[in-house]
Amino acid sequence: MRVERQPRARVKLSPRTVTPITAGCQKGHKIKGMSPDAWLKSVLEYGCDLMVAAVEGVRAAEPQALEGQSRGSVLMRSARTSLAPCATAVSLGLLTAYWVSRRKSVPNALAFGVAGAVIGFAGGMAWSTRRVTKGIARGALKNINATRDAHWLAQHPVDYA
Repeated sequence: MRVERQPRARVKLSPRTVTPITAGCQKGHKIKGMSPDAWLKSVLEYGCDLMVAAVEGVRAAEPQALEGQSRGSVLMRSARTSLAPCATAVSLGLLTAYWVSRRKSVPNALAFGVAGAVIGFAGGMAWSTRRVTKGIARGALKNINATRDAHWLAQHPVDYA
C-alpha cells in the first residue's frame, strides 16, 4: 500500500509575516537612539558587573561555607570519602567492558575502568562538597540579584512624587 504525500503549502514572506529581532521585546522596551556599538558596550558592562558581583559573593561566602576549615582540609576529606564511589565505578566499568566487548582486550577494559574511575571520583567529590558548594552559590546569587536589582532600578527609575 502506497501513501502519497500532499505537497506543502508555500508560505509567502512579506514584511507583515516576518518578525523583526525585537519582536520578543515588550512595547516600550526597544532601544531608541542607541547605536549597536553603544548597545553592545552597555550589555558587556552589565555582564562584567554581574561577573564581578558573583566573584565578590563567592569570596564573601567562602569563609562561612567552609565553617572555619581550610580549603585543603575540606578537599582532602572529600577526596578520601570519594574513594568508595570511585572503586565502585571502576568495578562497574570493568564489568561493562567485559560484557559489552566481544574481544576481551586489556586496553578496552582499562579504558572502561578509567572512565568509571573519573565518573565515580567526580560524583563522589560533588556529593561530599555539596554543602560547601551550596553556601558559596548562595552568596554568589545574593550579590548577582542585588546587582540585577540595581540595574533594573537604573533602567526604570521610580518617581515617588
